[in-house]
Amino acid sequence: MAGTMVSSKGGQSWLQAVVNNRYVTLAARLILAGIFLVSSYGKLVDIERYSVDAVYNFGILPVEPINIARFFGLIMPYIELLCALGLLFGVLTRLSALGTGLMSLAFFVAKAIVLSQGRSIECGCFGAVVDTLASVTIFMDIPMALLSAIVLFSNSRHWLAIGGLLPAEWKQKLNLVW
Repeated sequence: MAGTMVSSKGGQSWLQAVVNNRYVTLAARLILAGIFLVSSYGKLVDIERYSVDAVYNFGILPVEPINIARFFGLIMPYIELLCALGLLFGVLTRLSALGTGLMSLAFFVAKAIVLSQGRSIECGCFGAVVDTLASVTIFMDIPMALLSAIVLFSNSRHWLAIGGLLPAEWKQKLNLVW
């Protein structure tokens, strides 16, 4: 039939098979956790220099009358850290994957705006760990968003995780975020 996906074993489409493969989900969780742990650590070393100043460099968020750019620069490393730990330990994995996915898309849009203006800036993605240009790291954002989507929609996101130890009734109640 036209317009249907090719089915794999058990009547699942190839996309469903990938998303529900526990090894793929575990790899996605750990890769994202590693990237966001390194990123948050690199910014938390000197949050003013590596996070707040990086947000200012983009020149996208307003500074007047309310300094939204500074606010985002201050909270971003902590959000990255919380999402990374959630993915690493398998706790609140859906919420963490949603967070990493939305951040990746926001980073992509911000870098695309800067690059469309013909500016070449250091994005500050990994803070003190390594200097990175927006023109290089923009290629990481879409794959990170896709990895986040795999974790977000996976039924096996708690395999080999602390989140898997949660009683079944709690898992049912917290299904949207857990």
